[in-house]
Amino acid sequence: MRHDRHNRKHNNGNWKNNKHSHDNHSPKNSKPVFRPTIKAVSEEQIRENEEAIRNFKDSNKPVCPVCGEVIKELSSAINDSKSGSPLHFDCAIAQIQKDTKLENGEKIAYIGQGRFGVIYYANVHDTKHFQIRKIIDWEEKDKKPEWRDQMSELFSKVR
Repeated sequence: MRHDRHNRKHNNGNWKNNKHSHDNHSPKNSKPVFRPTIKAVSEEQIRENEEAIRNFKDSNKPVCPVCGEVIKELSSAINDSKSGSPLHFDCAIAQIQKDTKLENGEKIAYIGQGRFGVIYYANVHDTKHFQIRKIIDWEEKDKKPEWRDQMSELFSKVR
C-alpha cells in the first residue's frame, strides 16, 4: 500500500498530518525574534532637541522684505531673489502676479525646484489638464540660502 498524501486511509485526508512527512523535523516554535538595530532616543534627548528648535525659532524671526511682517514659519518661506533673505511664499506669488500680465484662464503656481509657472487651464473647472506657458526661475538651482541650511540642519538632525 502507498504511503503518500493521496492515500487517505493513512493520513485522514490531510497531507499535513502524514506521519511520514518531512516537515516533522523542523522546530515547532521557530518564530522570528525582533532585535532593534537602532538605539532608542531617550526622553531627555527629545526634550533637548525640542528646546533647541524652540530657541532657533525664537532667535530667528526674519522680517519679510515685501510685507514687513515677521515670518513665523521659516519652513514655508522662499528665498528672495533680490536680497537673499526669506520671504513669505504668498508674498512671492503676489509679487509675481503684480509683475506678470495674466491672460484669461491663466494662473501663477509653484512648480518646484524654486520655480513658478504661468499655468493655463482651457477649462477652469478641470484642473487636471493644463499647460505651462511660462517658467519663472525664482531661486537659483545650485545655490542654497544660508538661512535654509541652518534651519534644515537643526530640523533634520538624527542622533
